[in-house]
Amino acid sequence: MRRKKVKRKRLYIMDEYIIYFTEQEAIVLNDLARQITIIPSECPEDFCRQVKRATPQIPERIREQLQLFSQKGTKAGFLLFRGISVDSIQTPADNNQKIGETTLLARIQSLLISSISEMISYEAEGYGRLFQDIVPIESMTKKQTSVGSNIELEIHTEQAFSKLRPDILSLACLKGDLAAQTYILPVKIILDHMTEEEKQLLRNPLWKTGVDLSFKLHGKEFAEGEIRGPMPIIRGSDIDPMLNFDQDLMFAHDNYGVHLITKIVAIYYEKRLQHNLSPGEIILIDNRRAVHGRSPFFPKYDGTDRFLIRCFSTFDYEKSAYARKGRMVNAIYS
Repeated sequence: MRRKKVKRKRLYIMDEYIIYFTEQEAIVLNDLARQITIIPSECPEDFCRQVKRATPQIPERIREQLQLFSQKGTKAGFLLFRGISVDSIQTPADNNQKIGETTLLARIQSLLISSISEMISYEAEGYGRLFQDIVPIESMTKKQTSVGSNIELEIHTEQAFSKLRPDILSLACLKGDLAAQTYILPVKIILDHMTEEEKQLLRNPLWKTGVDLSFKLHGKEFAEGEIRGPMPIIRGSDIDPMLNFDQDLMFAHDNYGVHLITKIVAIYYEKRLQHNLSPGEIILIDNRRAVHGRSPFFPKYDGTDRFLIRCFSTFDYEKSAYARKGRMVNAIYS
């Protein structure tokens, strides 16, 4: 069933969720990044250990902000860091070149998330690498994936279908695109616009979800099959609720479930926050308390297109021990 279109508003993110590195903090972070010499795609475990050893040297103000984010999140569902200079770089034609991981920005990104969590990767996502080059691929322009471009990437929890989904999704920007807006909607905005009855229904297992297209591109089979659920959309305490939602993949078989999907999407288009990522910015999205999406944009495929570095992390590293080979969750357990 086609969902009706809703008028879209633009609500830009507020400064209180942006951390500006001072000149001295940027110098310290760049120096720390230069000391990380292990290649992550060759030795991910050794790379993470080397990064972890360096995290106590992150400037204290930054560590404190990160600790608060890990414990309580933010009202906006993310933190954005700004103030790192990046060199000009050619955007590759596909996401299999391992370019992002060679940059200082990726190493600074890893320092920030490793100070509060453990980096993790997924065999079925981004070739199982800790750092994934997120670039537009011409053959995927109209697909609901991170490498699509010409259609809106719909609102979703990263890996909403998986019990081993990451807690933090991080994007670091090497090249931006003025048309590409990153959208975020925190769980509390959703709940603020629900009735008490709807809030209770959201905690019931009324929904199922399919597996993301990007996880199915390599022909992998899954231990839990390709349809997951039933599951709730909201879990956790009333004081600190958690969210799991996917506009594209989630579905319900009763009118209550369909209505609530439609209402969440309407709230998203009305109340979502947006930001245009610029070179040198690093955003940490709280995958437990917020959903995200992206506007359409139109690449030129000439080496100047948008280029992000993506990585994931978890607060409960042992939770996935049965499913991992080193840092990588095997595709069958996705």
